[in-house]
Amino acid sequence: MVRQRVRLTLHITGSFLKYFALAYVLPLCIAIYYGEANWQIYPYALLITLGVGLVLEFAFKTDRVIERTDGFAIVAFTWLLISLFGTLPYVFSGLGFLDASFEAMSGFTTTGATILNTPATEAFFTLPRSVLLWRSLTQWLGGMGVIALFIAVLPRLGVGGSQLFDREFPGPMPERIRPRFSTTARLLWTIYVGFTAAQIALLCLWAKLPLFDATCISFSTLSTGGFTPTVQSIGFYGNPVAEYIIMIFMFLAGMNFIVHHHVIRGKWKAIRDDELRLYVIIISVAIFLLVAAQGLSSYRAEAFQAISIMTTTGFVTADFGSWASSAKMVLLALMFIGGCGGSTGGAIKVVRVVTLIKHTGVMMRKAIFPNAVIPLKYNRKPLQEGIVRDVISFFFLYILVALVASVMLCFLGLDIETSVSAVAATLGNVGPGLGGVGPSLNYALLPGAAKFILIICMWLGRLELFTVLMLFSPRLWKG
Repeated sequence: MVRQRVRLTLHITGSFLKYFALAYVLPLCIAIYYGEANWQIYPYALLITLGVGLVLEFAFKTDRVIERTDGFAIVAFTWLLISLFGTLPYVFSGLGFLDASFEAMSGFTTTGATILNTPATEAFFTLPRSVLLWRSLTQWLGGMGVIALFIAVLPRLGVGGSQLFDREFPGPMPERIRPRFSTTARLLWTIYVGFTAAQIALLCLWAKLPLFDATCISFSTLSTGGFTPTVQSIGFYGNPVAEYIIMIFMFLAGMNFIVHHHVIRGKWKAIRDDELRLYVIIISVAIFLLVAAQGLSSYRAEAFQAISIMTTTGFVTADFGSWASSAKMVLLALMFIGGCGGSTGGAIKVVRVVTLIKHTGVMMRKAIFPNAVIPLKYNRKPLQEGIVRDVISFFFLYILVALVASVMLCFLGLDIETSVSAVAATLGNVGPGLGGVGPSLNYALLPGAAKFILIICMWLGRLELFTVLMLFSPRLWKG
C-alpha cells in the first residue's frame, strides 16, 4: 500500500509539474520585451521543471484511482514541489537557496512576506521586471489554487479531482456549484480571471497606473497576496483612486467566490449568507476601532489597512508598526481571523468563527436546558456534527501550531512581538507583521532557522494544517 501510494503521488505530481512549466512563458515574454540580459533563465527553468515532471510522470506511471487518502499526499507534495521549482528564477538571479525558497513559498501561498533587502533610497526592488512579474504571478496562481487550475483544465483527473479539490479549497465546507468538481473549478477560475482583468483595466484607465504595475498589483490583489514591484508597497504611488479600487477588489477577494457565482447568476439571496454578514461586521468594527485609536485624519489609511490585513492581502499604505498599541492589537486580531471560506484569503476564516460563535450559543442554552435538542444552524440549515468537530479541532490545532512556532522563534533570539506577529502573518498568509517584521522592514534579517520555520508555517497555513500534517501519519501511507 505504501509503495502504491508513493507511486501515485509522484506520478500525479510529475504530471502537474509538466503543465506548471508553462508558467515561465509569461515572464520570458516580459524579459524579451524589456530586453533583459538574463532572459535565458526562463527557458532553463522551463526545461528543468518540464524534464523532472516528465521523469516523475512516466517513471512512476500507474493506473491506480485517486482515493480520499491519496489526496492529502498529492496536494501537499504538489504545493511543496511547485514552490521548490518556483525558486529557479530567484536562484538564477543571484538569491541564495533559502531566501529563494522563502520568496517562492511566500508567493505561491499568497503570503506576501519578502526577504528582498533593497536600500531605502530605491523605489523599486533591484530585480529585473520579469522576476518582479514572476513574484506576482506565483501569487495569482496560488490564490485560487494550482490544483484547482489543473482540475479545471485536465478533465482526465475525473472522479479523483474531487479528492484533490477538497484538500486545497479553503474552508471547512467545500461546496460544488456544479455536480462535477472540474466544472466548479472552471467556473471559479473564470470569475477569478474576470475580476483580475477588471482591476487591471480600472487601475490603468481610471487610476492612471502603468500597465506593468497595474498587472502586478492586480495579480497580488485578487490572490490576496501582497507583492508589489515597489519597495513601499501601495503607499509608494500616493494615489487615492488606486487605493479605493484596490480596497474594493481586496474586499471581493476576501469573500467566498461561490457567493460571487450566485450573485452573478442573479441569486441575490446569497448575500444574506451568515459568514458574509459577519465578514462585513468585523471589517466595519475594525475600521471604527482604528479610527478611534489613530484619529479621523488618516481614515483612508486605516480603512485600507483593516481590509488589507483582514483579507490577508498585506498591502501597505502606512507604517502601522508605529501606530498605537491598541491599533496594532486590532490588526493582530485580524491576522488570526482572515477572510471567508472559499476566498483566496488565509488564516482561520470567518466561517469557522461563525460556527464557533453559534456553537458557543448552543452550549450556553444547553447549560440551562440540558435535555433540550438544539440544532446548530448555518444559513438557517442544521449543521452536521462532524463539521462542528472539524472546526473545533482546526481552531485548537491552529492556535497550538502558532504557539509552538512563536516559542521556537523566541528561542532563536526574536522578541515576543516579532515572534508572535511573524507566525500570525505567515501561518495566516498575511505578509507583513509587527516589530522586526513590520511594514517598514521585512524578513531578510531573520536567522536562517527562523526563515525555515516560517516557510513551514506558510505551507501549513495555505493548506489548512491537516493536509500537510497528515503526511506524518503512518496510517495515511498504510491505508
